Amino acid sequence: MGGMILIRLMCALSLVVALAGCTQKSQESEEKLTDADLNNPVKCLGKPIAGLTSDQLRKFHEGEVLFKKEFTPEEGLGPLFNGKSCFECHGQPLVAGMEGRDISSTSILNYARRVPGSAKAKKPLKEVIQNISKPDVDFFLTRGGPSLQRKSITTEFPDKFPFDCQLDFEQVPVEAELQSNRHTPPIFGDGMIDMITDGEFAAVAMTEHTENPALAGRPIAAVDRYTESARPARFGWKNQHVNLFNFTTGALNIELGLTTYAQNTENSLDPLGDNPRCLDKYNKAGSPNDKGKTLLSLAWYQTLLAPPPRGQITEEVTKGEKIFEKLDCAFCHRPNWQTAKQCFVGDPDSELPLIKPLEVTALEDKEFHPYSDFLVHDMGADLADGIPQEGAKGGEWRTTPLWGLRFKKFFLHDGRTRDLHEAIAMHGGQGSSSAQMYEKLSKEDKTALLAFLKSL
Repeated sequence: MGGMILIRLMCALSLVVALAGCTQKSQESEEKLTDADLNNPVKCLGKPIAGLTSDQLRKFHEGEVLFKKEFTPEEGLGPLFNGKSCFECHGQPLVAGMEGRDISSTSILNYARRVPGSAKAKKPLKEVIQNISKPDVDFFLTRGGPSLQRKSITTEFPDKFPFDCQLDFEQVPVEAELQSNRHTPPIFGDGMIDMITDGEFAAVAMTEHTENPALAGRPIAAVDRYTESARPARFGWKNQHVNLFNFTTGALNIELGLTTYAQNTENSLDPLGDNPRCLDKYNKAGSPNDKGKTLLSLAWYQTLLAPPPRGQITEEVTKGEKIFEKLDCAFCHRPNWQTAKQCFVGDPDSELPLIKPLEVTALEDKEFHPYSDFLVHDMGADLADGIPQEGAKGGEWRTTPLWGLRFKKFFLHDGRTRDLHEAIAMHGGQGSSSAQMYEKLSKEDKTALLAFLKSL
């Protein structure tokens, strides 16, 4: 990798690089994990990355408190929302940062319909669902879309609001032929993914097209709302977010209904974004609800959340890894990446609207193993949801990182299966050749491959 300086979360070109005020290394010692511990999420997940200074660690734990905090209507929660805290979807009841505990209440539902005048609306949905793109779709933006908010503050806190001041929760329009449940993924190690230099994604895409065009993925560019420039996206089921700060901004707004200086429009069923005026007096936080401390602290916490440690490596696991490579699984689920030579994260103590970047040496020039190429691939009609995001089409999905797989209960974007064998078999489109080779394996080789995956 080149020595390109990676400055995250830059709000203006005039930002001055500032180093962390405290350089003393944290005295927190890393626990020695036994083989049994490696399969216990409480023992080995939810920790900060190693090597943080004491001041960086303090800010990490402050962010952790906010991650678990249940917000109230007085603090800006809602008026339409899905959860009261980040922890409600990412972790309950075990460790902060885990996948959603189920596929209903902790998932997000996106919905849309084909634009009636689109050429793709004139054909059976099954024939076109993989290739639907943004111009083909109506996201119901004037009716609360594209994401469903299942709760309102007046339905969830009935004792706080009088009978004549009510707001109903959202419902999916009956015309919404396209509906996609998005399971809440784990977020461990996302900060390392955030610190990959932008050029690496283009390099991997070029390598894949050179080595095997039939399997090659596509990089997706999205606009960073803070620098107002397009960058390679790397987060979200369809690569719709360029970094954790953008992801956190959207999650606060869509899931908790908290507005920030960067996304200061409330969710509403009204085309103008209006909600009953009588609700205003109950919101003591003002507009925006968060002046920046919550947003910056949550982004800091997620950025410094350690990746999952590798599980026990046995003889069978080693055999399974070779089979994984033989089936071309490692072509898309690439194991090895490196963070940038210099890494900066927005300081939670910044005086907004300027964000002071702090250098975090603990993130710098680190090899890590997420098992993804962070590109989108066509996964076939059976997995397609028909809902495009940024440059990804209806049948394209970001290659899911496989690290921490042994802790997951649900597989695929909508969590439709708990069976790892079934999840592999469902790979279609560009993944179909690997799925077919997998089906032809002997029972012994299948067992070895699954043992490898369950060691990640």
